[in-house]
Order: sequence, then structure tokens, then C-alpha cells
Amino acid sequence: PCPPPPQEQTELVAALEDSPKPPRARVTLTLRVLNAARLVLFVAAGASKAAVLKRILEGGGEEDPPLPAALVRPRSGRLRWLLDEAAAAELSIPVEK
Repeated sequence: PCPPPPQEQTELVAALEDSPKPPRARVTLTLRVLNAARLVLFVAAGASKAAVLKRILEGGGEEDPPLPAALVRPRSGRLRWLLDEAAAAELSIPVEK
């Protein structure tokens, strides 16, 4: 059985065999690694990403657990999001163009 990435607390890299998105089998960095990084960069494009980006960046309802990307908060590094206009369309937070 695989650990529950990316929330895994002790490992740096985790194997997934049943990812909900293709490819089903992959390796992933854990939050431990991402939150220790000097710079984390997320890139998202397209209208199909708009709703999930709103949930990640602005939070979901109390009944919705946070998505893994919402848990990325580098302790001493920077977090940057690069979005096209379609992906950012549903955001109500300020965005820099």
C-alpha cells in the first residue's frame, strides 16, 4: 500500500499507484519537500482550471477538505502562481497582471 501523499509527513517522495488523474502510477514530492523549497511555482491554464483554482486560493466550504495544493506554504520560501486569464476568471482575490 502507498502512503497518503502529498500529506505524508516523513518521506520526501511518495509513490502513487491509484492517482485519480492520469497517469495512475506516478511519484510525487510530499508537502515536507514543497514547504522546504525556496521557490514553488504552480502553472495553470484554461477555463477548466478556474473552479479548482478558486477553491485552492480562496478556500472551499467547511465540508470541503483542502486540496493538496492549498497546503503548500513554503516556510521560508516564496509561492508563485502563473495563471492565464481563463484560469483566473473566477477569482475574487486581487491578481497581478
